[in-house]
Amino acid sequence: MASSNIGSKPAWRRMACAVAASLALGAGALAHAEDLVIGVYVPTTGALAPLGVDMKNGYELAVKHVPKVKGQPVRLVVEDTQANAATGLKKAQKLVLQDRAKVLIGGASSAVVLGINAQATRLNVPIVTTNSQAVQTTGEQCSKYLFRTNPNDAMQANGNALLMKKMPELLQKKWFVVYHDFVWGQSNKKEFEKIPGIKIVGEAGRPMGTADWSSAISQIQASGADAIYLALAVGDDMPAFIRQARSFGLKQVMLPPLGMPDSMLQALGDHAVGLTTGGLFGSWMLEDRNPEMARFVKDYHATYGIVPGPQAIQAYAGMRLTLAALESAKSLSTGDIIEALENASVDTVIGRLAVRKQDHQGMVSTYLAEAVRLPQPKYGAKVGWKVIEELPWDAVKVDLAQTGCKGL
Repeated sequence: MASSNIGSKPAWRRMACAVAASLALGAGALAHAEDLVIGVYVPTTGALAPLGVDMKNGYELAVKHVPKVKGQPVRLVVEDTQANAATGLKKAQKLVLQDRAKVLIGGASSAVVLGINAQATRLNVPIVTTNSQAVQTTGEQCSKYLFRTNPNDAMQANGNALLMKKMPELLQKKWFVVYHDFVWGQSNKKEFEKIPGIKIVGEAGRPMGTADWSSAISQIQASGADAIYLALAVGDDMPAFIRQARSFGLKQVMLPPLGMPDSMLQALGDHAVGLTTGGLFGSWMLEDRNPEMARFVKDYHATYGIVPGPQAIQAYAGMRLTLAALESAKSLSTGDIIEALENASVDTVIGRLAVRKQDHQGMVSTYLAEAVRLPQPKYGAKVGWKVIEELPWDAVKVDLAQTGCKGL
């Protein structure tokens, strides 16, 4: 009879290894039972940090309000993407492989979102964005893993077209487009130029991080434009452009596609007053007609000492949808979470939120709004986005056949 130890480890050693493996598996199962990890990928440094911080705040507050899923405490692990596609992918890999995140949520930069989505099959977790506006996110580069809960560039262009119907004097103006020359800026500019009847007399593209806008301002002055469209990422660059343009004496109407964080409105002060948009993500000033928004604003201010900007509002709503989907999922497997996200619907601060199953685009409203000085400061804010009109999903949506998504 052959010895059982020939060509193998001694029995006692095999048993010890088996016990160790069992203990390791048990410890892993225990850790999983204790925490449900959601990976947050946002820029907390660099030019887009104001967006990333607002988004992080919104996610944190949503988890504060819904701290457990299926009886497990939810733990957010936040990673700084620096709004760089390569860095964002590296951080996404760390969140999935090391932190064992069941879902990734974040964005701020469409380039980062699309870069992560390109590796979605290998990451094998759902990817949620609450701020990517580039059309291709749920268009040409749509995937079964990727979900967007915010309005996209085409929807915002539809909102701005409706703004111009309501304020026809805007459509009669000669527009100059200033844009950031990267994925989102190019996408946004392209959609704005599709507005029926719009008159474009010039454009100037500049890289992110531009400090001196004098050459673009000279182009605007030479063009004869009497309105300026700001296809600029909502980071430090946009207020820098506005300040410099006003200091050069430019008095043209300015239209930022989706507004800007309220922290920037406060920093701009009177320079912000009069900005209009048809693509606003959301406004804390809706608290007077939305009790859910009123509760959120009060808690947000108590926690962070400021009012929530549009990105924080969208982040809060998107996280609430994600948490609701995780709770309703049959299991926490990737396939079951994707199915739950496709079918989830939840009441949020921006109303009922769900995604269109065929392309994973959030079925959300945009808002016609104007930046106004408040009669009296509130929550420390002196300027805010006054909503003129809510534009429901049916008014701004892009038909599925026009999205570029060929199926999931």
